[in-house]
Amino acid sequence: MALQFQEVGDTGISAQMMFLSQSGKVYVLDKAENNPVNVTGKYGTHPAWGAEYDPNTNTYRTMDVYSNTFCAGGAVMGNGTWVVFGGNQPYTTNGVATSSAGAYDDTDGGTAIRMLNPCSDESCNWLQGETSFNASAPDTGGWLQMTGRRFYPMVEVLEDGTLIVIGGDTVGGYVNTAAQDNPTYEFFPPRGAGQAVPLQFLSDTLPLNLYALTWLMPSGLLFMQANLSTILLNYTSQVTFKLPDMPYAPRVYPASAASAMLPLTPDNNYEVTLLFCGGSNPPQWGNDQGPGFNITTVAADHTCVRISPESNNTQYQDDDFMFEGRSMGQFVYLPDGTLWLGGGVGMGTAGYGAGMSIGQSYGQNPVYMPAIYNHSASPGSRWNRTGLTASDNERMYHSTAILLPDSSILISGSNPNPDFTTVQWRTRTDTERWYPWFYNNARPTLVNSPSILSYGGDSFDLPLGSLTDEATVATAKVVLIRGSFHTHVVGFGYRFLQLQSTYTIDMNSGNATLHVSQLPGNPGPTLFQPGPALIFLVVDNVPSIGQWIIVGTGELGPQPIQANAPLPASQIKAVQNKFCRRPI
Repeated sequence: MALQFQEVGDTGISAQMMFLSQSGKVYVLDKAENNPVNVTGKYGTHPAWGAEYDPNTNTYRTMDVYSNTFCAGGAVMGNGTWVVFGGNQPYTTNGVATSSAGAYDDTDGGTAIRMLNPCSDESCNWLQGETSFNASAPDTGGWLQMTGRRFYPMVEVLEDGTLIVIGGDTVGGYVNTAAQDNPTYEFFPPRGAGQAVPLQFLSDTLPLNLYALTWLMPSGLLFMQANLSTILLNYTSQVTFKLPDMPYAPRVYPASAASAMLPLTPDNNYEVTLLFCGGSNPPQWGNDQGPGFNITTVAADHTCVRISPESNNTQYQDDDFMFEGRSMGQFVYLPDGTLWLGGGVGMGTAGYGAGMSIGQSYGQNPVYMPAIYNHSASPGSRWNRTGLTASDNERMYHSTAILLPDSSILISGSNPNPDFTTVQWRTRTDTERWYPWFYNNARPTLVNSPSILSYGGDSFDLPLGSLTDEATVATAKVVLIRGSFHTHVVGFGYRFLQLQSTYTIDMNSGNATLHVSQLPGNPGPTLFQPGPALIFLVVDNVPSIGQWIIVGTGELGPQPIQANAPLPASQIKAVQNKFCRRPI
């Protein structure tokens, strides 16, 4: 099973958006289309575009999401509530916009906000604002609506657990245009008067500013990358700082490179480094109607670059290039600190339209082989495919992949078409799992883990069991992977952090203990935002089963910060010999 794909089930709907929740359930969203299963809700019975999937039983239940979630954005807040923003106007058959109920009874999703508090007993549903069937009618979403329409918005989690929602356009298309651009950002919950804040960077990066790649930095600034431009943004003062341009190729949608923040570890002093792999660099990008030529003739980019935006050297640097060019490849963290890369295409870009080489996909030549990237390996040896095999299933535009607590990866979706179809490249609702090299190994057991972690404060102890070999004990570490919303090969709010730790080996009892620090109190929540996260104990690069914990207070607002208590030095307690005196 290790290093293999296994077909396991079905989500009922095509997984354009997907996230693993702290309840253990996976939630799936799709655009309004003719999925094969129905749901009965506020507007009667219609095809479902929302589902709750149980990865333990591979079963699902449909959920009513009645505004069009096509190309929405989302994230989980510091209090554990998941929020999804925007989408597109109502659609009817074959992806045609409508101003009435149409065939699918979907309402306008352009300004919509949807909230979910996950559950394990199938009792939870999406909380949604009321919106109209007519996208030109006044919005009626009440407090669950944004200041303007956002199709392809970026969402990032801020240090207080609230969200910033960035950019997007009004009604969609292949790339953005000035006529429909929304070059602003806003906050959820709203701040101050609740008005949108203009951001010139978004106008300057047309036509490639959709899902502008954004990460919160330890300084509290936002790193933003769109088209070939890069900035740091102070979102409170509205001041921007220019960074070097992106080399080789655009990475943002629809070029759609794989991107990730590399694991934050004590070894790299928790310095943020961002990785971008693949994308596309065609001779032209066309407009919102399409690329203007057969873009499937353009090979996807194979370069990888990294940047440490707040280091002494803020230049993009070449990293090991990929085995092949790839657009729409997706990174997923593995608890051993490596990154899995899967899916995507070798030719073209994201998106769909008429007249392509096969079907309507703007991407062709699916990449079936995954690869593993090790950020800590020496340059020239960071990519690995030893023992890996290819999937039987293409995962192209509108597919997603997420990590499960057992460290397998759940993969679903793929639909480069305006509506559900069975012709090539077909709409996929099936699920498969990929299993890492250590999947069948004996796993360490994570016991006595705290349910809440703070920024600084007292350390905690984790038993390692019957271990006395120092070389093995010295490999033990505790890692956190933050819950994230995945769509369009972007993990919104996604990051990985290893906690500081030392150890004690007690030769008398034959047991070992790991002494673990809280999250760094300096800089605090700008390094790893509050909210739900999976915690793993990793020994010899083999992780335990992940457990959900809350980072921070579990509430929105400023997070308490304090100094980290010193950890005891690593030590071995020698066997204490006991001598008995011979009686005289």
